[in-house]
Amino acid sequence: MKKIVFMILACVLMAATSCRHKTAETELEAVKAQQKVEEQNKMLVQRYWEGKWNDRRPETLGECLSADVMYHGTSMQMNGMEEYKQVYGTYLAAISDTHVEINKLMAEGELVTSYITLSGTHTGELDGLPPTGKQISVSVFTIFRIAEGKIMEEWEIMDELGFMTQLGLELGMKEQE
Repeated sequence: MKKIVFMILACVLMAATSCRHKTAETELEAVKAQQKVEEQNKMLVQRYWEGKWNDRRPETLGECLSADVMYHGTSMQMNGMEEYKQVYGTYLAAISDTHVEINKLMAEGELVTSYITLSGTHTGELDGLPPTGKQISVSVFTIFRIAEGKIMEEWEIMDELGFMTQLGLELGMKEQE
């Protein structure tokens, strides 16, 4: 009788250990799959920045952004690819020899955060400001939401005050009316 009880206990323990092992394997596979997606998302953001500013290829937008991309910046909002292309074209024409240095990329789930330094020379009109020929270098922090291999949404904070100061603009008090 003792042998039968012992055999039953041994079988129960082996089954429990086997189930725990399978659960651990399933969890490990899920973590590996998530890490793979996050690495792919970081590669997409890297390709986006380099294609957009280092290679200056407008077609990068179509390759990396969804057609209904939404942009949330500190001084503007954009909805959809066409509006995004128009604004990008304005900056591409106004700032030559652009270069982006990717300082940091971090991914968690469908979000990728980037910290970059964007530099270039102001050689074309920008929002009514004639070309100054001045060099600019600004820090940009961006959070991207990615789904189905495309950037769906972008939240961006750029050092706009530093950008304008480098162009020679001065901050002044608004006149009272």
